[in-house]
Amino acid sequence: MTKVSFFGAAGEVTGSNFLIETEERKYVVDCGLFQGSDQNTEHNDEPLAYNAEEIEAVVVTHAHLDHIGRLPVLVKNGFKGPIYMTAATAELTGLVLKDAFHIMMSNFERREGEEQKPMLYEEADLNRTLDMFKPIPYHKPQTLFGEDSVTLFDAGHILGSSSALVRAGEKTLVFSGDLGHWPNTLLPHPDKIGAADMVITEATYGGVEREKKQDKLEVIKSAIDWVQERHGVLLIPAFSVERSQELLYLLHELNKLHQLPHMPIYFDSPLGIEALEVFKHHQELYSAEVKKEESTDREIFDFSGLVITPTSDESKEINDEPPPKIIIAGSGMMDGGRIAHHLKRYISHPNTLLLVVGYQAEGTLGRAIVDGAKEIMITDDRIPVHAKVEVVDIFSGHADNDDLIEWLKNIHLSTGGKVVIVHSDPDRSKVYCDELKKIMPQTDISVAVIGESVGI
Repeated sequence: MTKVSFFGAAGEVTGSNFLIETEERKYVVDCGLFQGSDQNTEHNDEPLAYNAEEIEAVVVTHAHLDHIGRLPVLVKNGFKGPIYMTAATAELTGLVLKDAFHIMMSNFERREGEEQKPMLYEEADLNRTLDMFKPIPYHKPQTLFGEDSVTLFDAGHILGSSSALVRAGEKTLVFSGDLGHWPNTLLPHPDKIGAADMVITEATYGGVEREKKQDKLEVIKSAIDWVQERHGVLLIPAFSVERSQELLYLLHELNKLHQLPHMPIYFDSPLGIEALEVFKHHQELYSAEVKKEESTDREIFDFSGLVITPTSDESKEINDEPPPKIIIAGSGMMDGGRIAHHLKRYISHPNTLLLVVGYQAEGTLGRAIVDGAKEIMITDDRIPVHAKVEVVDIFSGHADNDDLIEWLKNIHLSTGGKVVIVHSDPDRSKVYCDELKKIMPQTDISVAVIGESVGI
């Protein structure tokens, strides 16, 4: 028997970590951080639920922190095998892990003298982790051990993201990773995958149909017009990888259409700026439409008025520029990062528009604002919220209910095959599970439970 155990993203969205066990081998798919509430993040300090020294190989689906953030913890605990992922994921993962380590170290040093838990890992663990990366291309099987193998398929979620088909112990397991929403601004449609005995599928937006009437360019143009009319500030908290680059591309498109007013647009995200370079030299991963445009316009992420601010001093100078202006900054969920400083300065102003374009996990500052908080705490200061807050889920990089079902229907499940739902809030996973049972009445469908296993 081959079994999969769920040690993260089970009954919640973050912390993806799945253990595959056959009679002879053990593999891990993703090893991410828990994010959101204090209760969630406390799980990061707990010991791994398995012996890291026994793991033969790791497969990484993509470079978001909730899928990669505990890789150095795995290495710290004795893992010595290869870590397989696409080349773009390897480059982005290196950037994201280094950034996360510096934030962790800064937070630790800031609390020096206080009673606190040790850091999750040391820089030496991080460096060893980076040395274990083994980039592999899409669609080409990579041998793990013996007859076991992994094949990566484009998941259309972020640059280099994958769904993983793992053949282990004579069984075929498909891990969706995070699936992209179609149409995607920059990336192609997720690949179709042939056959499987078990599918482990995300359902971040299970049971939710995204509003399809909105157009991304129209949303951005409307937001820009709003702040221009009021001489205000447009704040866009954006994830450093994918969402930030997508926004730059869309602003470039508006500029080409002569619909971008004259005002400074600040890209204030050091990690996002570094990630932009990865996007520029992995053009082979773009959709056919973007490839065609890129062949005639080499600067698809640049336009008049764009100001890139990698250093702290350059970031501080944004305050010197009078409105109207646009600021794109991390973090996407507004917990820390440079967006926190801009929120502190501008969220109390009624002529500020906070455009929320990404998922806001429970327990984050972003979720509190989206849920209607009248005031927020930033660096021990209580700030009233008078800004206009607009939430648009059209920018989400996650598949909605229709996308998820379309992807799943293209996989031929073997007789007795199983579907396990992960990476979803309990209410959404239940709705999605109930819907799948109606569509696939002969299939064993369940929602993953943390710490439990499913065999095939």
